[in-house]
Amino acid sequence: MDPGLRDSSYSAMKTDDDSMLRKVNVRRTLFYGLIGAILFCIPTFFFIYSADYNQSWLLYIGAFLFMIVAWYQTIEDSSKRRNSESTISLVFASHVTTIAGIFIACIICFLLLVILVPGYLSFGTAGKVLKDAPGNNLAAHTRGLSGHVFFAATIFNFSVGSFAGIVLPFYMKWNQTKDSKEPAPLHQSGSK
Repeated sequence: MDPGLRDSSYSAMKTDDDSMLRKVNVRRTLFYGLIGAILFCIPTFFFIYSADYNQSWLLYIGAFLFMIVAWYQTIEDSSKRRNSESTISLVFASHVTTIAGIFIACIICFLLLVILVPGYLSFGTAGKVLKDAPGNNLAAHTRGLSGHVFFAATIFNFSVGSFAGIVLPFYMKWNQTKDSKEPAPLHQSGSK
């Protein structure tokens, strides 16, 4: 392969990826990620405080609140761009916000566990463990309390954030005929 051709296709690919990242507003992304993480962590606080398996529904409420923030961010992002932005760009921006929110939620959940569970960072069984957990639950440091919290903070939030980030941009943009046929984040120039 001609080295000049390889360099030009790489620079074209890099330009496409850079333009996609330039469309992400970092301050708004971090703001909505923080709001979603805080709203997720409010019911999570009560779940950790009670440490009762029967209160696991609180984690679902937190994920639902996280999804509402993801929906609102996607709607606002679409309206700020006057519904003229490509659908794939909106999907990409929504997923970046979702990942930022998950990262912030995991940090806040870790701090909540350190504060509310005595002996969380020490060896052996912690001072607070998950009560009424089924027999097949994790028999770890907190008997599954931290496992449930971090599973919800990552998997639940990514699921609902991705759902909002994929469904809503396609629903919001009625005329998608002007979108590029090749999605920008997946498009590699010179690969035809």
